Amino acid sequence: MTREKYTDDNTSEHAIISDIIGKTIESEKYQITMDEFWFSIVPGKIIGPFDFISVENIYNTVTIGIVKELRTIKSSDVTISNQYFGQNYRLRDNPNNKENYTNQGIRIARVAVMTNAHINNIHSDSKITTGMNIRMPVDINKTVRFANEKEILIALGIPKMEDPVMAGIIEMTNGQQVTIPIAMSYLAGPDTAHINATGVSGNLKTSYLMFLLHSMYQKLAKNKEVAIIIFNTREDDLLYIHEREENITERDSRLYKNLQISPDPFDNVTYFLPRGKDGKPISVHVPSNFRTYSFELRDIYDRLDLLLSSESYDPRYNLYAIINYIYESWPLKDKSGNVVNSWSDLLRYADYPPEIVGHKSMYLHFLRYLQKFKRSSLFTDKRETSIYIGNEIKKIKGGDVYVIDIAMIPTLEVQSLVIGDVMKNIDELYSYRYSFEEEHSLDQESENGIKINIESKQSKPKYIFIFIDEINRFLPHTHSLEQRSPVAEQIIKTLIAGKSRNTILLSAQQFKSAVDPVLHENTGIHMIAKLGLSELSTSSYSMLDDITKGNIAQMDKGEIVMVQPAIRYPVKVVFPRPPFKRLSR
Repeated sequence: MTREKYTDDNTSEHAIISDIIGKTIESEKYQITMDEFWFSIVPGKIIGPFDFISVENIYNTVTIGIVKELRTIKSSDVTISNQYFGQNYRLRDNPNNKENYTNQGIRIARVAVMTNAHINNIHSDSKITTGMNIRMPVDINKTVRFANEKEILIALGIPKMEDPVMAGIIEMTNGQQVTIPIAMSYLAGPDTAHINATGVSGNLKTSYLMFLLHSMYQKLAKNKEVAIIIFNTREDDLLYIHEREENITERDSRLYKNLQISPDPFDNVTYFLPRGKDGKPISVHVPSNFRTYSFELRDIYDRLDLLLSSESYDPRYNLYAIINYIYESWPLKDKSGNVVNSWSDLLRYADYPPEIVGHKSMYLHFLRYLQKFKRSSLFTDKRETSIYIGNEIKKIKGGDVYVIDIAMIPTLEVQSLVIGDVMKNIDELYSYRYSFEEEHSLDQESENGIKINIESKQSKPKYIFIFIDEINRFLPHTHSLEQRSPVAEQIIKTLIAGKSRNTILLSAQQFKSAVDPVLHENTGIHMIAKLGLSELSTSSYSMLDDITKGNIAQMDKGEIVMVQPAIRYPVKVVFPRPPFKRLSR
């Protein structure tokens, strides 16, 4: 937007009318501080919450802020300059109106100050530069305008960002659109890590995270720096990400162009679908580039605790004692010397020491629990056409995109096992032991069970992004006396370690209050779509003030608020829908 410098002496009201949206005001109730100020809105001008505005300040600086609140007040509450709100405005706004508009009330806006920046020359198109930090409050009766692109970017600290990734567009009431990048150091460490999105169903929170994944992938995949692991938790929502959406809207095309992102789908995608009883995948949709997965006993003998839910803990039946014994004594042998190689063998095994199985009811309880899972087609005595996902995780390389379908697995315990096992294998990928073996040689197993030794020529990707939708199912909110499930503990372990090793969790759920607070405490960027005030009033949203909560409750579909440590106040962004195929339901 072209803007002209205003001086009371030599600039006419007509010359600057198109740029002015108001003037700063002050009263006992509406005070000006270095952190906020109020301004009266020019009649006929429309502004909205989350708009960026600017006001000239002392020593060739400009104060840039974000609109937080709008009110209508009585004209007697403040004194307004007649220069901007006198007869000329009254007649232009409504020539038939013979009353001064102030008799009907004055619209005012509250502004939270983002920054105060130095300006080289406001007449030119030169850049805003930083200098001595001046945080003086603005004067009374100063002209207020919509901020331009350079001012918005400086307010967000973006010119200082290194290695930025496009994260959306700020769309203001005056039609101005400003692309917003986020530095990789805030997405994937070391400054902060992890991203969580929340919002009521249908408000595109999952779409935003997939858009952001797509943006990061395009930036990093060309140098083979990133690998992505996506869990599909709902029907076939994420089983088409390698196929291009043919009906991209004109608006989305424009947003992609402004963001300088190609609307191409993900490439190099492999889909992992759960094995059915007939060996075929159980999935709502079967993509062409898929592999089925299942679990032999030897795959997860050392992590059988991941099958236990928080409700399965019972001090009368110490299942953990048996599970730990299996792990520590592996490979198990019965009294006749027969080796336990399969789930069926384990069901028949009964030679547990008395100190492990204190009474027969404990052993029978374990058998019932084991039989419950053995009924699932995912647990096989011998794989023939399927694979173990853990082996694929340890071979993941830059540019790979893995989609792991768990949507049609009938029980939450088995869905949780898949997620927990993947997380545990990621931990092992970064462990000292694995890294040492990787430098020398890597023992792999062919599909016929013969061990082969292959010299490792691959290195771990610089970044691994993991996406889990509906994470409240796998990491639910627990009260102080409740015990977390082993899978929840494993997710938290990966979450805490992620910042130092660039394994980043992108998660989503409808309500933050339904998720373990540890997730939010360790998440750097929070994206919040439309929510009700009852949910926003919970402690999970303590990072938001009450006014921002009210604004979020009234947002439209496709709008999302970003809460980011590097940005002083929450900002609202819009984004294009992900460019891969979507089915109309």
